[in-house]
Amino acid sequence: MTPAPSLDVRGPSPASPGGAPLAPRPRRVDYLLAVAVGVAAAPATMVLLGTASSLAAADRLPLAVLHLALALTVCAAAQWFFAVRSSLGGLAAGLVALVAQVAVLLSPQGSQSAPTPWARTFIPTGTLLVTAGVLLGGSWGMRYARRAGRDDARLAVRLTAADRTMGVTPSAPPSRRRDHGMSLIVTAATTVAALALLQHGYADLVGPLGDSASPVDSLTTLGALVLLALGAFVTGRSTLGARATGPLLGLAGLPALLGGARPAVPGTEALVRWLPHDPTGVGLIATGILLTTVGWGAHLARHRSRAEELVGLRSVEPTTPALGAAHSQEAS
Repeated sequence: MTPAPSLDVRGPSPASPGGAPLAPRPRRVDYLLAVAVGVAAAPATMVLLGTASSLAAADRLPLAVLHLALALTVCAAAQWFFAVRSSLGGLAAGLVALVAQVAVLLSPQGSQSAPTPWARTFIPTGTLLVTAGVLLGGSWGMRYARRAGRDDARLAVRLTAADRTMGVTPSAPPSRRRDHGMSLIVTAATTVAALALLQHGYADLVGPLGDSASPVDSLTTLGALVLLALGAFVTGRSTLGARATGPLLGLAGLPALLGGARPAVPGTEALVRWLPHDPTGVGLIATGILLTTVGWGAHLARHRSRAEELVGLRSVEPTTPALGAAHSQEAS
């Protein structure tokens, strides 16, 4: 018996007017543009967050809120661009923040070597390290989410083909409840643990000549970076954790932000005790902004990848319900 032909899930290759198939569109331009946006987005975000902290400390709350809104816009626009083009942009942005963090650690004067006053007070909050960890982990999470979107599309086509076959009882799509629950627990736990670690020794580590920093402070800082990256990487499985934890952290930082101009705001004293080096709460709000936008970017990448894969799969008329293995081009 002749075996049934398998379905080429890649779809028909585009052809030139002469009938010869065209090569897939090169993605080199996408990679270069994504890297350029990432390299520009990281320092722009840091400047906006740092100036927001300085303005909040000077009781100029409206301008501080405006700078935070601009930082949110920059982060969201960058993640949208990475989801559309390439997750390599998130990797580039994270590496820029990480290089800046290493430069501060290697400088004899630490954070005091920064060229602007707001940077000298903003670096000890740990936001620079948070940015590096979340963006690095988020870039790999987006890459994984894009692959998962293609897998979702292939599964949807296989289930649809089975549903149309006489005598075959189609199976239900797998539940993602476990992924959502795991994402929420892991992201919330790792982020809170990382922020707690940064309050013990990080400010001394980035001080002049390391101040009274010990090897344990270096280990806790490295541990915080790993935890932040892990919490953002989980967005590849589900973005619920990042998209729920991020807004909650942003709301948690509001009492300290408002307390800069109104000391009577409830909750300010408790936050100041928990975040001794971030009296305005901007570092906590910045962590929420980064997590929220990274989660949204991974969600968009998964949805877009799934839609594009479905277009390619459905452009081929299936000749058999049993679909062959997919060999779609891997996109970072």
